[in-house]
Amino acid sequence: MNHSYQDALAFLGIEGAHPGGFELTKQLLKNEKIDQSTKILDAGCGTGQTSQFLAQHFLCQVFALDNHPEMVKHANQRFQQANIPSNVYMNSIEDLPFTNNYFDFIMAESTTAFTNIQQSLCEYYRVLKPGGTLLSIDMTAETELNLNQKKEIMKFYNLTNVLTQSEWLKAFKKEGFKNLKILKSNTVLEELKNSSAVDNLILPLNESLEQIIEEHYRLVLTCGNSLGYRVFRANKE
Repeated sequence: MNHSYQDALAFLGIEGAHPGGFELTKQLLKNEKIDQSTKILDAGCGTGQTSQFLAQHFLCQVFALDNHPEMVKHANQRFQQANIPSNVYMNSIEDLPFTNNYFDFIMAESTTAFTNIQQSLCEYYRVLKPGGTLLSIDMTAETELNLNQKKEIMKFYNLTNVLTQSEWLKAFKKEGFKNLKILKSNTVLEELKNSSAVDNLILPLNESLEQIIEEHYRLVLTCGNSLGYRVFRANKE
């Protein structure tokens, strides 16, 4: 069976796979005004780590969504063990199963870049309430990648594109987002030494999954100065 990078993260139950990991997530959220009345979408929730933190720390209403069945399984198990109300959806963020103007806040951690980016941003904007906030951590090309590098990265991570910072900002603006801010930026290579992405493996590696993780780190070491991430914060008007 051929597995994808997303499969490897899901079957191994890897948490905080985005650069900066869960510590970055907590740092970002402590600066936001979130309380019991806040309705939040965790878009691309993975194992549900961030959703659990939001529900327990802020006592807000959290909706967790992912399109991978194994990730949804992990999230449901996590919420049951923590006795957290289960609002977990298996769905693509390109076609969110929510009505317009539904959420006060959307958290998207290393997920939008793995979709049709413009369609996902359109959906975020649609389901946010006026004045609502999007906080998104996304893979970003630090420079214009050469053609071979870009093809290799897109093929391995199953991407439709690898956007530069200026291209990301243009995409947000196209959907109508305002007050665009870049809260943090760094190269992937610089963040690697602080990564906790492989600290919590639920399943032992099999040969196929091990090869995928090895290839991931090879790409990071090879292209890590050309690839980075940005933390974008934006509002719906």
